Amino acid sequence: MRKLLPSIVAIWVHTCACKQPVASKQEQQPRETSATPSPDTMIPGNDTVVATEITSWSRFEDFTGRYAGEVDLLEKEPLKQRFRQLLGRDTGIFLQRYQVAPPIEVDDGILYNDGCEPHNCSSDEASLAIDMKRDLIFAGVAVNGRVKLYAEKRDTVYPQRMLEWREKFGR
Repeated sequence: MRKLLPSIVAIWVHTCACKQPVASKQEQQPRETSATPSPDTMIPGNDTVVATEITSWSRFEDFTGRYAGEVDLLEKEPLKQRFRQLLGRDTGIFLQRYQVAPPIEVDDGILYNDGCEPHNCSSDEASLAIDMKRDLIFAGVAVNGRVKLYAEKRDTVYPQRMLEWREKFGR
């Protein structure tokens, strides 16, 4: 038995030392090597399809009669990022003049709202229009009665309500 015990221990040590380490769960999962979708989601074809993101303004239609602050209008996507991109460094000037605002109007696919700086409603105002059918955002800022209009894609076909707003400043 004394001769057998060292042999058993030697076999056991040798067996344990030769075993391959077990891969962790992270190592067992295949790594993604590219951003290409897996083949099962691709439909082969002869033509090229370019996907474009479709902006949804549908929930904005429900804002009729509600206040911009109540619905947190300027923080809702897709408006939030595009609005800030449209106005750039003038965003703060707009926000300062958009503090006192009437309820939001939505008519024929165009959302419209304007506002003013408290105690300066005749000279320091802001205007916002979203043409939800054409997927365009328009904004206007009046500083001491001087109006500046902003439009995505350099569009010059401003919604009628925005043009009426501009006219009250004599422009």
